[in-house]
Amino acid sequence: MRNNYPGEKKPFKFRLSEFNISFLDKTLRMKKRPNIFDYATSELSQDAFLTWLIQWADKDYREIDSSLNACAISFVQELLGKDNSYKIETVEAGRQWNNIDVWALVNNQYFLVIEDKKGTKEHSDQLNRYSEIAKNHYEKSEIEIKLVYFKMEEQGKYSDIKNAGFLIFQRSKMLSILEHYVNSTEKSMQNDIIVDYHKNLDNLNKKINSYLTKPLNEWYWYSWQGFYSELQKHIGGNWEYVSNAAGGFLGFWWNWNYSKIDGKEFEYYLQLEQDKFVFKLYAYKENERREIRDFYRRHLYKKAKELNVEISQFGRLGAYMGVAKLNSEYRLTNENGLLNIQATVDNLKNIMKLINETEKEIKAHNKVYS
Repeated sequence: MRNNYPGEKKPFKFRLSEFNISFLDKTLRMKKRPNIFDYATSELSQDAFLTWLIQWADKDYREIDSSLNACAISFVQELLGKDNSYKIETVEAGRQWNNIDVWALVNNQYFLVIEDKKGTKEHSDQLNRYSEIAKNHYEKSEIEIKLVYFKMEEQGKYSDIKNAGFLIFQRSKMLSILEHYVNSTEKSMQNDIIVDYHKNLDNLNKKINSYLTKPLNEWYWYSWQGFYSELQKHIGGNWEYVSNAAGGFLGFWWNWNYSKIDGKEFEYYLQLEQDKFVFKLYAYKENERREIRDFYRRHLYKKAKELNVEISQFGRLGAYMGVAKLNSEYRLTNENGLLNIQATVDNLKNIMKLINETEKEIKAHNKVYS
């Protein structure tokens, strides 16, 4: 077999083989690399990742991978509520001690209790229990207990968590730490586990912010989470999943008010049932529900007509009952057909005027008949 000399054309078959190898290599590089967190989706898997990352903050791992050690240190500093001047030397981390998801002893000075929530929220007074377990364990020690609630998805209410003394660690903080690592570490030196978790978390972030990038009729579970969380910043309120026979929905409620009709007590409020805008009542006594609902509905309809707000009857009799629903779309869009959040907020505030005017009508009635 003769050798080709420089510049000589190689046989066609050989050149075709080279093309196939080049094409295959390019195809493989274009193919999405499997991400471990697309498969390790449970809360226990995230517990393992958090424990692993926290352990990397120990000084003994600095020489093995200084970038990963620095990333872990930043994470632990944030968990402790410390700035980057706080030096971390020793770390001992673990999982599932007395049902605590993740724990860590840092510098023999702080004991971290981390409640990791993935797709769920706190329940059964578990936060207070975990806090007491840790405090009792270190009762005769100078070690300080630090409590952290780790939540990467959205949640409608955090007041109980704050009242239990837990620091709320959310997605934006974690993304900031991981993005710094990815942007400051040479690609060939990046840890695959960190890169995978960052990509997975970034994808979650895009899903939750999809309420800004998808047409209204294409919104899904995460879109509503993102929208409701943004709405809270403007008008307050709470939101969570509401189960029913039809499969349930994500509900958002706000503008709770107390009132009376001829001495009969009730509360009224507004509720979003995803794409529905509903006017709601809560009647204290079962035997007064129908009378309260019918009275409130009459005055609501009267004011709606005066203010050119189109509503129609909605809901059934019950403790928490619908009185009417808005006939038009409450979410307003821009010229591209995507949500205009400020215009939507302004629209909601404008509709809230109907409630205020209805309350004035009820007060006038009570004054006349008192």
